Amino acid sequence: MNVKKSESVSTYYQYLPAILQKDVFIAQLLLSFEKILSGLNETPSQEQIITAKTQNIPGLEEIIDNIHVYFNPQHTPKEFLPWLAGWVALSLRDDWEVEVKKAFIQQIVRLYGLRGTKAGLIEILSIYLKNSGFGEKVEVFDQFDNFPNYFQVQLTLKDRDPDKYWRQAKIAKAIIDREKPAQTFYSLKILVPTMQLTQRSHVAYNCKLFAPPQNQTFAIEVTITPNKTNSIPINQLAEQLVIQIQGNSKSITPYFLETIISNQSFSIKLNLNYQHLQDNLTGFNVILSNRTDKQFVGNLTINLYFSINQIEYKNTLLEQPINLSSVLKICRENEKKEIVAGNTIFKQNSQPQQSGMKLTETIWTKPYNFLVFDPPKIQELQPDITAIIEKLELAAIVEVSQPTNINLDILNKITVCLQDDVSEFYLLTPETVKQNNTIRIKRTLYYQQFMQTIDKLIVTVKNLNNLDIAGKVTVQASLNINQRLSTYKLLEQTFNLTAVSPYNILQICRKNEEGKIVSGNTILGTTSQSLN
Repeated sequence: MNVKKSESVSTYYQYLPAILQKDVFIAQLLLSFEKILSGLNETPSQEQIITAKTQNIPGLEEIIDNIHVYFNPQHTPKEFLPWLAGWVALSLRDDWEVEVKKAFIQQIVRLYGLRGTKAGLIEILSIYLKNSGFGEKVEVFDQFDNFPNYFQVQLTLKDRDPDKYWRQAKIAKAIIDREKPAQTFYSLKILVPTMQLTQRSHVAYNCKLFAPPQNQTFAIEVTITPNKTNSIPINQLAEQLVIQIQGNSKSITPYFLETIISNQSFSIKLNLNYQHLQDNLTGFNVILSNRTDKQFVGNLTINLYFSINQIEYKNTLLEQPINLSSVLKICRENEKKEIVAGNTIFKQNSQPQQSGMKLTETIWTKPYNFLVFDPPKIQELQPDITAIIEKLELAAIVEVSQPTNINLDILNKITVCLQDDVSEFYLLTPETVKQNNTIRIKRTLYYQQFMQTIDKLIVTVKNLNNLDIAGKVTVQASLNINQRLSTYKLLEQTFNLTAVSPYNILQICRKNEEGKIVSGNTILGTTSQSLN
């Protein structure tokens, strides 16, 4: 008799002697043993922990393969925690949270070696508080001259709920009683927040003014644009109309010019570093020489390139028309062979030491002077740092677009702050203007503050309203360049701030005649207690 494989027949029958494999009853009887030992599922269970809710419970073989999981306190079911705690001689309290129980089981063996010591007491209390969500700040004071066996334990909790306070005090006292040396006595002091500050919905953005001095780069660009009557090609004009950029105080070295030619103009560009500007706080100048053979009429434009918040800006320093006479003028002689006009001789002179061509020694225009940044009144900040900019103004502008109906009360509950990354206080006292749907704050930074906040600023917008706020924040920097005020945008970002619950807004508590708190969320006073 052949036994066909089916769901009602155990697969164990194939291991029976041949004569017993013909007995269908035995094959079906083995199905009960197979279900207990191996399970009847073709694929293993994906659950390593078996609970009362587990479906398709695997056989004993698979459970034994995963039995190591039950010995891990972080993964074992909570029902196994008392059993696992018994392995390490730990008594679990019923009022401990599951996470607290797991943390103690995992670390108690190591802590046994510290039992009775100050370090052990601090660590075991810290483990309890941390896993309970109440912080982990524990301090033990044991230096009391008149009380050699006395110590004081001080805990700091984040929550000021009275019910939680006394529950934590009771548990902490039980832990200390179990861990302290028998001959000692103590007092327990638990500190909680005495004033709850407002929880705010806020956004913060980082921005920079300039790069650190050693990384700052600048560029001066001089552009020549001929008028429409000019007949000289731009390429030829760029070679024959000579331009020089000079420092008013110190020459610029190294001096490398970049020439840029377009259809209607040509430019030269000189890259500068922080040291070049520091050496020439009185400014720079540009001189021209028209070495063509014709009169030149056109426009001169001088631009300054620099970066604010890693964005390159161009500022026009000088723009004016120019009319340049040619420096190449053929000499004219009188009857006595004396030169009476011109500056250029196209013939071999009779004297060997003289050249056959003579140019005038004064071929440059008068300097076109300009100032880059206003120099400071007091220059030296540190031995290796000199400020270039006397002062600048920062402005943070918040435009609120939501809600649609904006009033002064809503604006008063929105704060805008500019903060640096080197101090613990906000930059100076701002000038604040609130109008329509806009909040504008202004700050003036002189070079003493500027050099410390050059690398990073933080603008923060905070919401204290019980409604959603949306809008745009803009940060601008204004400074004098060539004695003209110029404004540049450091940052522009949109923001969405969620509403803040009235419970989280600072409100002083008010008590009724019976002394019960009937409104508010902030208590000004001491709420710490001592337990002996």
